Amino acid sequence: WVKRFEKVRKLAANLIGALPNEIAFVKNTSHGLSLLAQGMDFAPGDEIIISELEFPANVYPWMALKDKGVILKKIPAKNAELVLSEIPNLINERTRVVSLSSATFSTGFRVPLAEVGKLCRERGVIFCVDAIQSLGAFEINVIRDHVDVLSADAHKWMLGPEGIGIFYLRKNLLNKVKPVLLGWNTVEHSLDFDHIEFSLKNTAGRYEEGSMNGIGIYALGAAIELILEIGQARISERILRLTDHLIAGLKEQGLRIVNSLDPRFRSGMVFTNFEGDSDTQRINELNNHLYSKGIYTSIRGGHLRFSPHFYNTEDEFKQVFKEIADFLKNH
Repeated sequence: WVKRFEKVRKLAANLIGALPNEIAFVKNTSHGLSLLAQGMDFAPGDEIIISELEFPANVYPWMALKDKGVILKKIPAKNAELVLSEIPNLINERTRVVSLSSATFSTGFRVPLAEVGKLCRERGVIFCVDAIQSLGAFEINVIRDHVDVLSADAHKWMLGPEGIGIFYLRKNLLNKVKPVLLGWNTVEHSLDFDHIEFSLKNTAGRYEEGSMNGIGIYALGAAIELILEIGQARISERILRLTDHLIAGLKEQGLRIVNSLDPRFRSGMVFTNFEGDSDTQRINELNNHLYSKGIYTSIRGGHLRFSPHFYNTEDEFKQVFKEIADFLKNH
């Protein structure tokens, strides 16, 4: 199984355009983000930039640095979009990290990673990406997009299980992020149990402190092989075509689309609500009605979220629209 682990490491690297020795297996997205937040040597007055639209996984690891005197700044949002023009104004000589979700969980806004990454690289700031809401749906290339750190679970768009994920750290940052969890597997001669020498691995494997989630890694490997077999470009094109169809159908039902319709910022998530209706009770009732019919959506940010993947079909949306119409007749 150790050979298979290394094969999956190569697959993960291939998925995001990294080197295998820049990939570590982690428990989840939060695990990887915490490795960065707790592993860096921060000083009082250092600054971290996130956004107003972050999922808690990309908030709490940075809030926890308050005791060290680290200042947390947030990129503002206007309607469903981040005000990207504010990023250059927020970065200064004390900025250490910009950490953003590749796509926001509450509005579906997909960050133009290459644009933000280029700015961070020019300013000497580490660019960290919480990729769980787009990895597997939209291509991320850490070289092209100037990404320094990336963390993502295998579930959601990757179609794998919870409890396993990937952590990417650009190789020249290896010695700037100290492992905060240590064990037999963090050192160079990890399989020579009788040889005690504290010499950290010269790869991202130094962040894998002990025995691995073997079942999870096997499943992660199968998920990545499926994504790569189909092709990330084909998947993203299919998702955008499906969401176009979904948006048109929701509008026909008299619902408003909450997420950005700018093609640059579109993700696989579509958010909708009733026209002029600020009462969350009714949208929750619609969510419950759809759930009772085997149609699974979410309430995020007070809006109804659809997240179709490549395997969903136009015929399935016919059932969605029918159930919405039935709901509107009775509510």
